[in-house]
Amino acid sequence: MHEKMMRMHQMGGNNEQAKLSSYEVALKAKAQIAEGTYSFTFEKPKGFQFKAGQHIRMTLVNPPETDSEGNSRFWTLASTPQDKDLVIAMRMRDTAFKRVLSSMTIGTKVVIQIRQHVHAGAFALHDDNSRPAVFIVGGIGIVPAYSMIKDVLERKLNYALVLFYSNRRPEDAPFLSELQKLTKQHPNFTLVATMTEADKSTQKWNGKTGYIDQALLEKYTRKLPSPIYYIAGLPDMVTAMKKLLAVEKVNNSHIRSEEFGGFTMSHSIKNRSATKGVFIAAFVAILIVAMIAIHVFASSKLLEVSHNKSHVEKQLVALFILAMVGVVIIKVKLIRNHRQGKHR
Repeated sequence: MHEKMMRMHQMGGNNEQAKLSSYEVALKAKAQIAEGTYSFTFEKPKGFQFKAGQHIRMTLVNPPETDSEGNSRFWTLASTPQDKDLVIAMRMRDTAFKRVLSSMTIGTKVVIQIRQHVHAGAFALHDDNSRPAVFIVGGIGIVPAYSMIKDVLERKLNYALVLFYSNRRPEDAPFLSELQKLTKQHPNFTLVATMTEADKSTQKWNGKTGYIDQALLEKYTRKLPSPIYYIAGLPDMVTAMKKLLAVEKVNNSHIRSEEFGGFTMSHSIKNRSATKGVFIAAFVAILIVAMIAIHVFASSKLLEVSHNKSHVEKQLVALFILAMVGVVIIKVKLIRNHRQGKHR
C-alpha cells in the first residue's frame, strides 16, 4: 500500500490537482485500541480539509533514530472531517519510525502533507447515495472504512451501509466496540463482524465465526440495489474477496480496494525470526571474512617460502567467492524483509 499511496501522492506532476498542503502538528494523545494496535491523535490545523478515507503523508522531525525505510509514512485518517482532531491507527511492529512514534512525548511535532484534491482513484465514498456501500474489511483495513462510515452517520447522509469485518479474535479488532454502538444507533448501518479464531480469545464472543464467504455475503447483500464494494485488508484477503465478488458477477468498476500489506497478527513473531536469521547469516559472513583476512596474512607469509603459489591463490579465491555469496544472501533477505514490511 505504501507504494500505491506514493504513486497517488506524486501523480499529476505540476498539475493543480497534484498540489500538496503541508502542516506541522503536535501529538495530543496515544492509546491502545486493540492488541498490538495503537491510535495517535494529533492537533488539527486551522483550515485543514480532507475527505473521509483520505490519506496523509507524515514525516518525523529530527527523529532520534532512523532506518532504511526512511522518516516518512502514509497513513489513512481514522477521524472524520467533523472531528476536532486528526487520528491515525496502526499495527505496531519493530521499525525505527514506529519506535520513535510510540515513544514520542505529548507536544512533539511532526509534518503532515495532504493532497488538496482527492484523486479519482482514491479510496473514498462514492457520491450517489442511492447506491449502498458495502465494506469488506480485515484487521487494520478497518481504518478507512471506519472514517467513511462515521462520516456518513455523523452527517446523516442517506446511504445504506453494510460492513463485513473479519478478525482473528475480538481483542484484535480495532474500533469494534465503537462500531457495535453505531449499528445500534443507526438502522441504515449493518455490522457483520466475524472471528476466525474465536476459540483462542480471552473474551466471550457470541457473534459470527469463520471467514467471510459467499453465503455470508449473499445473505446481507442480495437485496441491495447495485452496491459499491470497498475491500481493505491484507493482499491475500483482498484477492480472495475480489474472487468472491467475481463469482457473484459484480462488475469490476463497482469494486474499490486498498491493500494493507506487511503485517499479520503473527507478523511481529515472524519478523523477529526473520531478523534473527539475517543476523545469523551476517555473523557467518563476518566469520568468513575474518577467516579470509587471517588466511591472507598467513598465506602471504607462506608465499614467501612456498613454491606452490597457485594452490594458495586458488584457496583465497574460493574463500572470497564464498564470502561474496554470503553477502548476496544477506542483501536478498534484507531487501525481501524491507519490501514485506513497508508501510503500516
